[in-house]
Amino acid sequence: MSFQYLGSASHVPISQQSLTSSIVISVACILPCLIWGFFKILSLQSRRDHPEGCRRLGLSGKSHLADEYDDRYKGAVEGQQNGAHTWRVKSLWVYPVKSCRGVELETGTVLGTGMEYDRQFSFAQLSSKFPVSANTPREEKAKHTWKFMTQRTLPSMATIRTEVWVPDPSSRTYSERHPNVESGGVLVIKFPSIQSEEGFIGKLKDLFSLVFGYPEREAHMPFNPTPEQIAQKGYAVDDMEIWKDKPRSLVIASTEKADAWIQELRSYLGITNHLALFRVSTGDQPREVYRCAPRREDLGYQPTVGFQDAYPVHILNLASVRDIESNFQKGAPPLSARNFRPNIVITGGDAYDEDSWKRIKIGAYLYYVSCRTVRCLLPNVHPVTGKRHRSEPNRTLKDFRCIDAGDPKNACLGMHMVPALEDNKIEVGHEIKVLETGEHLYIKQ
Repeated sequence: MSFQYLGSASHVPISQQSLTSSIVISVACILPCLIWGFFKILSLQSRRDHPEGCRRLGLSGKSHLADEYDDRYKGAVEGQQNGAHTWRVKSLWVYPVKSCRGVELETGTVLGTGMEYDRQFSFAQLSSKFPVSANTPREEKAKHTWKFMTQRTLPSMATIRTEVWVPDPSSRTYSERHPNVESGGVLVIKFPSIQSEEGFIGKLKDLFSLVFGYPEREAHMPFNPTPEQIAQKGYAVDDMEIWKDKPRSLVIASTEKADAWIQELRSYLGITNHLALFRVSTGDQPREVYRCAPRREDLGYQPTVGFQDAYPVHILNLASVRDIESNFQKGAPPLSARNFRPNIVITGGDAYDEDSWKRIKIGAYLYYVSCRTVRCLLPNVHPVTGKRHRSEPNRTLKDFRCIDAGDPKNACLGMHMVPALEDNKIEVGHEIKVLETGEHLYIKQ
């Protein structure tokens, strides 16, 4: 038998050396697969089946903003007509749960309250005096205020993913009497599951999560529950404070009711107060919009909103975003249009052309451009990771975009709009025609 010597004191048979090498190679190949399978199983444990009778709302392919960093969006793009810019809709977005991840659309419907499915839900914290003593009067203990939550103070909300599943008559499980169909669809909320476990499995999950991330927790709820579903599920109605309004809203889930998934979400977000998910209540007094919006005598209806901050629709010019980014200090991260959470992203003309728009037509439908959008610190939050940059884009915006005499200390980017009709259709690629321009003066809340 022949031997191969390694060094001066050891020798290993060639056949044994080959076997050892094979084992090492096999383990190196199989181990990643085992780890992937382990996390796949964990993910499936927290995942639920697709809602019956429905299809998922939104794009099935890549985002229309996949090329948003191309140089051609730094100014006017191709497609001029008679020397004038041709504006078009590039991307459409709705945000079913306020301050959570959005859903990109190919086509959409614009109602008097804004884009259909947009900001119909909001998380809120219970603001109370904690703790209370045993001697505190019952009336005092009962006092509380639910206050809406936002990425402004909780940037990790950007990591909460949302889906909307809408009734689909072509589905083999579709039925007009199915609860998912009766409620107009299903809202799905997904977030990283970080529940700790004891023992070896818990430690293994924690170790793998550092490398591969956490599996997702998933929760389903009716998008627009019927009166029967409200009674059956015991949904309460309560006031939820959003800025200066306190609309009566449905409490869909709450840590007060010990809903398991929202208890876990509270831990994930690091919240100590009670947490609840609210839905716009269609039967109660709506949040009417005045300020810079057109009035009932001009439209035939008074504009209203769900859980939007101020106006029904937000439009954003991609060339303006690219120009803001070009003024960043060295080392700042790329700036996405998604940082600004628009409903409609447009391209075609130069940066800030939209500042003076008063009336526009998108496709066949008229919109009143009510006022500029005053920016807060929320755009500093990365729309996917939820990490907040220490200065951008807020620093650059305040350098040269404090342009509105109505709020001279805050920067502006994008425009708020109100649809002239309460039922408009819109789709990516629609042409935009500017019908009227003029001055704007922002009116504070």
